[in-house]
Amino acid sequence: MAESSERAARKKPKRPSRTSETSKRSTSSNLFDLVISSEILSLIPRSFAKQHSVYPLEKKGNRLTVAMANPGDYAAINEMRLITGLLIRPQKAHNADIQQLIVRDYPSEISLDGLNDSIIDSIDHEADSKLDDSPIVKLVNTLLQDAVDRGASDIHFDPQEKGLIVRLRVDGELRTHENLPKNIQTGVVSRLKIISSLDITESRVPQDGRAMIRNSGSIVDLRVSVLPVIHGEKVVIRVLDRSSGIRRLDEFRFEPTVLNTFKSILHKPHGIILVTGPTGSGKSSSLYAALQELNTPEINIITVEDPVEFQLQGINQVAVNSNVGLTFSAGLRSILRQDPNVVMVGEIRDGETAEIAIRASMTGHLVLSTLHTNDSVSTINRLVDMGVEPFLVANALEGILAQRLVRTLCSSCKKLARASDRDKQLFEQYGIKVTKLAQPVGCPKCANTGFKGRMAVQELLTIDSGLRRMITNKATNDQLMDYVQERKMRFLLDDGLDKVQQGYSTIEEVLKVVSEED
Repeated sequence: MAESSERAARKKPKRPSRTSETSKRSTSSNLFDLVISSEILSLIPRSFAKQHSVYPLEKKGNRLTVAMANPGDYAAINEMRLITGLLIRPQKAHNADIQQLIVRDYPSEISLDGLNDSIIDSIDHEADSKLDDSPIVKLVNTLLQDAVDRGASDIHFDPQEKGLIVRLRVDGELRTHENLPKNIQTGVVSRLKIISSLDITESRVPQDGRAMIRNSGSIVDLRVSVLPVIHGEKVVIRVLDRSSGIRRLDEFRFEPTVLNTFKSILHKPHGIILVTGPTGSGKSSSLYAALQELNTPEINIITVEDPVEFQLQGINQVAVNSNVGLTFSAGLRSILRQDPNVVMVGEIRDGETAEIAIRASMTGHLVLSTLHTNDSVSTINRLVDMGVEPFLVANALEGILAQRLVRTLCSSCKKLARASDRDKQLFEQYGIKVTKLAQPVGCPKCANTGFKGRMAVQELLTIDSGLRRMITNKATNDQLMDYVQERKMRFLLDDGLDKVQQGYSTIEEVLKVVSEED
């Protein structure tokens, strides 16, 4: 059990109010009520506006009022003065609002020449080889390349009544990237289906496929999901860049005691270790890092995944294929006949898989898997609710790692600022005294968001004899929580505040993903 000697057992303080932040947001959102003429917009090029997160608002005489995510970016202000020949009056606004306004009001810089109905109607599998230079192909290639260059994890093609909106998820935040004309929607979706080997003649049922593209010599995997909605077909693409590689546990910025404890339970000969959290919280990355820690020629490691996200040298990986009956439970049964030392199950989705995994862990195998739960403690009763007997859970469980991802401050532009009274009060409730905290600024390297990349905040629950007795006796979540608090376990918020104090992120970012109950 990872413990913190500095903090006594305690009830968690209530989450601080964010009323002031909401108020600021609503003020900034008033920008959407403005109607800016094309003459004003033409004063600042779209590419410059997106790069520096600026948006022209009003021209009076020789002065131009400009909304800026970073009004202190004097280099951008001077450049705008040279571009426009006007004096620049900056006005603070939220980066996300500015980027949405640019996409909404500026003409797209992606060439739409030649995108007409005749080209759209000609798209089919047989004609694909003839379309390498067609406008639709160039458009889709440009959108995919932009997404990879910006480090997007997902690309959304959202059909609307009067257009097709393209959004990118970067560092966990979904941002509008382009607003395309409605008449090219069918062509774009058809092209995406073609490259992912899907049926372009079927638009009534969901479809899933995959594709690969090359980016600067590396291979990028695309997982494509198509869903029929009322205005067409929505396409979401998960982007997996192989060049990023598999991170090692030492690169996850674990609290040292937690890291040492996690490594120690990984090297146990048997038992089950779970990584939990919502979708997109980095569970698979943590599992892959754990497998790398265990991967030696003396150990037989087999995984069953849906899908196999990264190929690991020296590890046998099985891809789930429900169409032929290869489910997690069926694959796990077969794996146990392959003399494994370590088994990784991509996700426990049902009671059958959970029970097979737990029984396997009690017969000399170390089993790693993921589960969708809010925190480590609630995972215990989640397994029981799935139909696994409490005594099996108690005997098999060795550890549960719960985690969330928070955006990290851009190292190129973050700055130290005096901590607010609210922030000081929150830290004091957790036994930490702070005077200054790192704050986001915004620069071209981080697209003026002030954040670049993400990191995990974690809590590790290890199972001791006391917990095993409580699990067998069907203890409630509240009883389990009281027990681990008495043992001074570090929770998600503890780890988040430590990382804020170290200058990696902000309190607001931590509170976005960790609630007061976590």
